[in-house]
Amino acid sequence: MKRTTIVAEQALLPGVAEPVDSPTLRSWALCELYGHQRIVGHVTVDPVEFPGMIRIDVPDLLKNGEVARKGHTRYIGRNAIYSITPVDEITVRNLLPHVDGLPARQASIGEGW
Repeated sequence: MKRTTIVAEQALLPGVAEPVDSPTLRSWALCELYGHQRIVGHVTVDPVEFPGMIRIDVPDLLKNGEVARKGHTRYIGRNAIYSITPVDEITVRNLLPHVDGLPARQASIGEGW
């Protein structure tokens, strides 16, 4: 029996289905992590290189046409994530100067956020 015939017969049986490959989620996003950390960038869920994790590609921070802070890639376990807010690339680039992915710190007296 040919493969196409077997698949066609299975499609008629209740409860038997061919596995469906789900696409990997990719989006620009603001990610909030436990430990009061925030990071923005291009998010890929279940990247090929580390299945079960989330990859965040943070773009370079540009000021006056020059790189003020080099971009980087960070892999995060799903349990470390508090929330993910999908946004567009322009929003990511606007948040980039204020969100560096480091733990929150207390401001000194007279220092603004």
